Amino acid sequence: MTHKETVEAIYAAFQRGDISFIVSQLSPNVFWRQPASLPWGGDYNGPAEVGSFFAKLNEGVETTGFEVEENIEAAGQIISYGFYESTYRATGKPSRARFVFRWQFEGGKVSNYEALLDSAPIVAAMLP
Repeated sequence: MTHKETVEAIYAAFQRGDISFIVSQLSPNVFWRQPASLPWGGDYNGPAEVGSFFAKLNEGVETTGFEVEENIEAAGQIISYGFYESTYRATGKPSRARFVFRWQFEGGKVSNYEALLDSAPIVAAMLP
């Protein structure tokens, strides 16, 4: 699989809730970063911690939409951008946030992932 195909397969797995597939695509030393402004945000090291990220994400929100507008391959990495939609479970409020994701690879596995996300709509959905 190419890096682009791997990222596309990860997105498809996310949409069907197949977190074990996503974790299987990670290198043992993967570094995973989400915006610290979110309850599930922060830095995660290794596949087990990335698995805990997905558990925290699911506790906080129900994902209602995930739209990738484009995946761009450049210098051995994939840059994706699009929109993420969710409903914050505690308030029932929806949000739609713009994202840019950066994927880097080592030995065919994801070695580094960084999410740049307009977290303001998600944070606003958390407010009573």
